[in-house]
Amino acid sequence: MDFALNEEQQMLQASARRFFADHHPLARARRALPWSDPRQQRLWADMAGMGFMALLLPEEDDGLGLSLTEASLVAEEAGRQLVNLPWAASAVLLALWLKAAPRPAPAVLQGAVQAALAGERALHCVADTDAWWDHAGQCSDIVVVRGWHAAAAPLQIAAVDASALPGAGALDPTLRQCAAPQQALQWHTLEIAAEARAHARLAHRLMLAAELVGAAQAALDLSAAYARERVQFGKPIGSYQAIKHQLANAWMGVDNARLAVLYATAALDGTLADARFACAVAELEAIEGALTCTRTAIQVHGGMGFTWEHDAHLYLKRAQHLAARLGGASRALDQVEELALA
Repeated sequence: MDFALNEEQQMLQASARRFFADHHPLARARRALPWSDPRQQRLWADMAGMGFMALLLPEEDDGLGLSLTEASLVAEEAGRQLVNLPWAASAVLLALWLKAAPRPAPAVLQGAVQAALAGERALHCVADTDAWWDHAGQCSDIVVVRGWHAAAAPLQIAAVDASALPGAGALDPTLRQCAAPQQALQWHTLEIAAEARAHARLAHRLMLAAELVGAAQAALDLSAAYARERVQFGKPIGSYQAIKHQLANAWMGVDNARLAVLYATAALDGTLADARFACAVAELEAIEGALTCTRTAIQVHGGMGFTWEHDAHLYLKRAQHLAARLGGASRALDQVEELALA
């Protein structure tokens, strides 16, 4: 497989990098703005205007008809800037459900995707068994999903007004969470085949892995820049092996993770025989690479890096948060071993 990005993919990645750097710097991520803030709604509308919501939708649904590889490039750049809006759920999971649903698609699903496409609603999907919900107050709606994990159960969704949820910072101060509220929900069944449901779920998890790659790369860039400019005993600290080897290991971690995600997206799009295995490997590499890079960033910055006011902690906490959402490195390793033996 050729891992080199073609010209169109490079242009997409470059435009996404410029967009998120200009519109969502780390200072904004640290503030964890709620959805009720007009700046947050304007950012979501601008993301839709850039076409980020329409990447996976077919042209007949006003989409761009691109692949998961292109989506992962946008996810990586969003992760690099610690974007705290639920892009992966709105632009990937819901879009793939819409593609797999029989036509005409259920009105509740069609309406949700079209609203996200227009930049009017930001939707975050959670399983009905989740005790804690991310993006509480940072999106317009929480889409609660029944049958998320169980292929034999019907897939059902219900919408909850997220703007009214009392979100608060938890492990990741850039994201708001709340305990799952106890309330009656109006459920809608989606007639989607088990194989398509599994495909969408794997794709959504790959986007979280791509976000991990972005956060890892940003932490590595921060560390390398500091190692070049910080002088100790008359030399930049990056010239010392104690620092140089840590940065080299971090670079290998993020590079392995990026290549694993790229292959997994291509394998899932192409329905290759090893797609599930590739996705499990990508999750494992992304978790381990991101945790290595973000921990290294704190070590390289020394005493200054250990203060919570330093940006390195934002990357570490986002990496830990996403790793927890994916089930952690141990679960990913177990999945890799299980699929390898199978």
